[in-house]
Amino acid sequence: MGSDFYDDAFAADLARLRDPAWTEPDADLVRQVRARVGTYADELADRLSTRVQGLPARAPDDAPLVVRDAGDWHLARLRALREIRTAAAQLADRTVAAAGIRGAGYPQVGEAWAITRQGARKKWPHAVSAMSPPPGEQEARTTITAFGGSAALSWHGREGGWWWSAEGADGTVGDAGADDSSTFDTREEAAANAGAFLQQHARPATNGDPQ
Repeated sequence: MGSDFYDDAFAADLARLRDPAWTEPDADLVRQVRARVGTYADELADRLSTRVQGLPARAPDDAPLVVRDAGDWHLARLRALREIRTAAAQLADRTVAAAGIRGAGYPQVGEAWAITRQGARKKWPHAVSAMSPPPGEQEARTTITAFGGSAALSWHGREGGWWWSAEGADGTVGDAGADDSSTFDTREEAAANAGAFLQQHARPATNGDPQ
């Protein structure tokens, strides 16, 4: 494959986040992953186990496998699993940071980790260090009008969500809130929430207004 494969179009596609970014692992792949982790945990436990370390030189070759029935060996395996868990958590931290730098927002991070956007923001508060662009090449800011008032919808790249501020027809000013938990995953959700505010603060009807 020649170098012309890596042309400007390839680079531009690489810079865009694919949606969906992954496919769910099937049952067979899940079994393979768990089996490989289990095998590595066994090998690490053998290296940590004082019982295995204390086997005499004359012990049969299968002795390490036989002593795996001991309760203390399982404690060594538990210690090995703690190390694997720590390594996985550190790798996840680095992976989230890499995704954030490359344009992923907290909605995508949360979905990948099976938690909410707010949960991802709390777990990795500084991961999305770059200001991610709006999804789907949408405009970062737009205005809607309804019930005699107007609302501005804006994309908050650091939180990875949509936010709104509005003024109702009766002069009441409001917004989505001051923290990332008050942003919305889609512009449509933000617009619906802002629309409800504008409806609540429509100008009261008078006798001269049409019904």
